[in-house]
Amino acid sequence: MKDFHIAPETRIGFIALKVADLQSMSDFYTKIVGFDILKQTEDTTYLGVRINQQVLLTLRHVPAKATDTLKTGLEHFAILLPHSSQLGLMLEHVQSNDIKLTGLYENGYSQAFDIIDPEGNGVEFAVDKSIELWQSMDKFDWENEVTRTIKAADILQHKSGHLSGLPSGTTIGHVQLRVKNMAATADFYTKSLGFNLKKTGDTKERFLSAGDYHHHIGVNLAGEDRDQLQLIGDNDLGLDFVNIVLPGVSEMDLLLQNLEDNGVKGYDYSAANHYLMLQDPNNIRLWFSIA
Repeated sequence: MKDFHIAPETRIGFIALKVADLQSMSDFYTKIVGFDILKQTEDTTYLGVRINQQVLLTLRHVPAKATDTLKTGLEHFAILLPHSSQLGLMLEHVQSNDIKLTGLYENGYSQAFDIIDPEGNGVEFAVDKSIELWQSMDKFDWENEVTRTIKAADILQHKSGHLSGLPSGTTIGHVQLRVKNMAATADFYTKSLGFNLKKTGDTKERFLSAGDYHHHIGVNLAGEDRDQLQLIGDNDLGLDFVNIVLPGVSEMDLLLQNLEDNGVKGYDYSAANHYLMLQDPNNIRLWFSIA
């Protein structure tokens, strides 16, 4: 399909992780990150915000052990908070629990900080800047991916109220993926899936979006070790899949037609449930559903 673009209302629904220690990871994501447990089975925990019962993260136990082998998959996922006051409260909470920060930064459209979960998955807490909050238009730039390091005080200054878990309105803002071949990956996400490629001056990183959002998916090469990067397998710890939500059935039909037109094979589609599961060139699984 010529000039196909994925629907601008497309968003990240939830992130699914494969974990070795389900109890430890469930404790971390409830006590430290602030998720509520919405459902539990023998091998899977479903996490989200209780007030709206929206699943944002799943943890599935697999009988695997951690390895030092670098593989494609998840760099981090971003928990997008509705307001900077909540970002400040979350930072205060994380620091009070002696969780190591791996980054504090700001760019043209957001403030954020990063931590790492007990099994090595990156977790970002972020807030998109609003014109009302930041006042000056020249401080708000949707296209500006250049980040600068900031101090904790720059985030803490906005905190107000008290923290009682993740607030209503929390979503998964974006996912950052570790990939092996940038050209093949960018080609797949733009031509086959219809994401927009955003401007960036870094040849080792790409940002992809639906509509005019800053980005829903980031992809990056694995630095100097990328030649040793292996493709993630079904039983490897880390990313299980990324759920991407389309606005409706017609948008799913257009995506399926575009996959067909681009010769994409090997995907699974359930017409009854409108579920589409496929793999990108890095063995990273994507699960498309409709809102």
